[in-house]
Amino acid sequence: MGEPVLVLDGVWKAFDRGAERLRVLADVSLSVAAGEIVAVVGTRDQGKTTLIRVASGMLPADRGSVRIGDLELTGLSDSQLAKVLRTRIGLASRGGPVMRMRVRDYVGLRLATGRWWRRRERRRRVAEVLRELDIEGCANQRWRELSDWQRVLVEFAQAIAGRPRLLLIDDVVDGLGLGKKQAAVELLRHFADDIGCAVLMVVSDHASALPCSDRIWQLSGGKLKLMADLNDPVLLPLHKRTDDSREWLTGS
Repeated sequence: MGEPVLVLDGVWKAFDRGAERLRVLADVSLSVAAGEIVAVVGTRDQGKTTLIRVASGMLPADRGSVRIGDLELTGLSDSQLAKVLRTRIGLASRGGPVMRMRVRDYVGLRLATGRWWRRRERRRRVAEVLRELDIEGCANQRWRELSDWQRVLVEFAQAIAGRPRLLLIDDVVDGLGLGKKQAAVELLRHFADDIGCAVLMVVSDHASALPCSDRIWQLSGGKLKLMADLNDPVLLPLHKRTDDSREWLTGS
């Protein structure tokens, strides 16, 4: 692997809950390089979404360092952070669009706000991404009209539309069957290999982290524990990769 795209170094995050201070992340450190998929597994309320928000810069760390390439996110202004989110980071979550917009508009939203894509190029890129994920038929639909699986694919589409350096995936597969979870991770492997982006995903179970993660961490009590590492014979994941993401996608 090359130089890390994302580096979290000694990150702490806590929230006030009444008279108490709730620690969510405690001295968390990890890195993700281009073309690499790192999965963080944690049950509900273990801080997975907090980790993703801190990694994106949307939520400042109390202590520690968060870097995208050579750029330190701590201390950036709102406008500077917004530019980083537009140009370097793709974020997929289960929430979907806030507004009642059509899929094609949602997928192209990041490109429109970035202002460096001309309208024709934006339309072409949106059509390209929808075709790549085999959801052209959803272009004119709205979020409420989509199946759970289509929503995952639409989230992926809007996240990769701007060809980001870093993909952050916030538990989008929760609630899907095992086959679809594996299909989603196979697609992330495709993005990492094809776009060359780094992928950090948080998931609720180990099955969702397989079969394509390079490293798997467990998040519990605010701390990370390395569970599997493709490059470490002792911590080698108990799975084998397949390069045919379409096989998982179609369920064949």
